[in-house]
Amino acid sequence: GILGRPIKMFLDDSQLKPDIAARKASRYITEEKVEFIMTGTGTHVGKAMGQVAEKEKVIMLNYGAAGDILTGKDFTPYHFRVALSTGQQSGALAAYFAGTPYRKYYILCQDYAFGHDVADAFKKAMNKFKPGWQLAGEDYHPLGAKDLGPYISKVIASGAEVLITGNWGADILVLLKQGAGLGLKAKIGNYFLSDPVALPAIGDAAIGHVTAEIYMLTEDTPQNKAFIERWRKRKMDPDHPHPAWLIGKSYQAFMFMIEAIKKAKSTKAEDVIKAWEGMSYDALVGRMVMRPCDHQVVTPISVAEVLPGPGPYYKFPFVGKPNMIPGEKGAVPPAETENPRCK
Repeated sequence: GILGRPIKMFLDDSQLKPDIAARKASRYITEEKVEFIMTGTGTHVGKAMGQVAEKEKVIMLNYGAAGDILTGKDFTPYHFRVALSTGQQSGALAAYFAGTPYRKYYILCQDYAFGHDVADAFKKAMNKFKPGWQLAGEDYHPLGAKDLGPYISKVIASGAEVLITGNWGADILVLLKQGAGLGLKAKIGNYFLSDPVALPAIGDAAIGHVTAEIYMLTEDTPQNKAFIERWRKRKMDPDHPHPAWLIGKSYQAFMFMIEAIKKAKSTKAEDVIKAWEGMSYDALVGRMVMRPCDHQVVTPISVAEVLPGPGPYYKFPFVGKPNMIPGEKGAVPPAETENPRCK
């Protein structure tokens, strides 16, 4: 427990629908006297839950919903994001590729808000980190496309050395598998290639490509090594012998919130807000800081290449030791957040 009180957690399914998420969050606050709500999936869900948090005056912990809008123009002081924004994730990929000889890039993303945000953030960051880079092409495809061959052929014809994509789920599997089959040589930069559920299905088609995240199992910090050892000893989850990706990501987000509660010596939202703003925390990835103006965590960002299996953790291809992008380099400058508190 914390502050002499036990912790009780309720799990429920938003079905990725903001109205359902808002209704369920409100019910738990009213009926179960919940003082903290949290989510890790969907900017639209995060926005709806942030509105509930503000109305009910409870803290919302966001450990995965990435849209910059949540800490930008839709900011509420009750929302804290201990996860990367789209701007940070694309910015980290841009910072990484700026240090390579590659100059010619192509962008291929899913045709909805997230895909366009990925592309816009990457272009903006590349203009800052690597002036003179070339955009060989930019395309958007429908979600759930079964055949990305025509798009891949355009990438190949463009001569692009790097392909940037925000694709996730089946769309990243199709892109990598079909790309490998069609002879795509471009190195791919993506958000979701440290996922131990997706990588076995993608297989060798993932090798050599690059991904960025707030947490990777392969991070070589004392905190992460100790965390992995604790996870193994406790045998927390037979289906996940290693605390990869979402496990470590959500763990360190929750623990940062716990430290803010301890500092506040209170679970009242106003006390936690005051304590958490500007607070630093030694997370699994290193030192995190909660930026006061927009409640966006500024954190070291891991960028790593997928290596052939077997490796230290899995038999299938998995990410190697990451390059760490410093927090301030990967962060979106406060004045560019569209948050009036950051001007």
